[in-house]
Amino acid sequence: MISFSLKKAIAALVIGLAAGTAAQAQDVVQEARDALPEAVRDSGVLSIATSLQWAPFGYVDEDGNPEGIDLRLMKVLAAKLGLEAEFDNIKFPSIVPGVQTGRYAAGVNQMGITAERAEVVAFVPYFNSKYGLLVPTGKTDIDINDLCGVKLALTQGSSQIAVAEQLSAKCEADGKEPIGMDFYPNSADTYLAVANGRGDGFLTARAVGVYTAQMNDKLEMTDGILDGRSSISGIVVSKEDPAMQEALTLALVSAVEDGSYSEILEHFGVPEGMLSIEQIQTPPSF
Repeated sequence: MISFSLKKAIAALVIGLAAGTAAQAQDVVQEARDALPEAVRDSGVLSIATSLQWAPFGYVDEDGNPEGIDLRLMKVLAAKLGLEAEFDNIKFPSIVPGVQTGRYAAGVNQMGITAERAEVVAFVPYFNSKYGLLVPTGKTDIDINDLCGVKLALTQGSSQIAVAEQLSAKCEADGKEPIGMDFYPNSADTYLAVANGRGDGFLTARAVGVYTAQMNDKLEMTDGILDGRSSISGIVVSKEDPAMQEALTLALVSAVEDGSYSEILEHFGVPEGMLSIEQIQTPPSF
């Protein structure tokens, strides 16, 4: 992942995407625009909180340009609402409070929809995050759904550890070899370990793995997806602003119907992350 920081004086900015032609070509969806809160519609701006430190959802590319799935998608949705997308690059933990207090109309950063978050904000589902396996280049014959006896490199404190432990316990229950596990202090060290052959693979969110492999010729993603393990990410909106939730939902449904939604995910190599219209219209309940 490319690191990126901004001084406070320029933390608020309108992010122009180098590949923004799809967004610019969007026609306004009148039903979605009519659903907007009047104040937002009159302002002409959709204020969005994000964090440009989570590739491929929000990051700065090698040319120094803000880029990512979330940025491209929100540009498309804003155009469908007849608004200009204005992004504020802030720290990840500040996104939910910023939306909750009304400072921002929406927030994005591959935010998983959880019971805890659903207590304080609402969501518009847009991405199904699934696990993939990042391996040393040329070793893509490992089956992510048969990891018994495989040695995984894992980042200390990551959610992948619990997944690996559960899979390993099943291996042993089935009379097979457990999954080997080596632990590293951060993702960069974990990637390095796999690239250098100190682990057979790294269990990771597929979208992140695909991007990482593109940036490192010593790493490659296998084709498989881990069965039965996924989480839905959503655009964050205020519980006090159902009109905004409705407007964004209608705009996203339109993006599904005209193909601009799938085009974005296919560009980043994660078409399996697409949600159906029914899933978009029905946020997970807890």
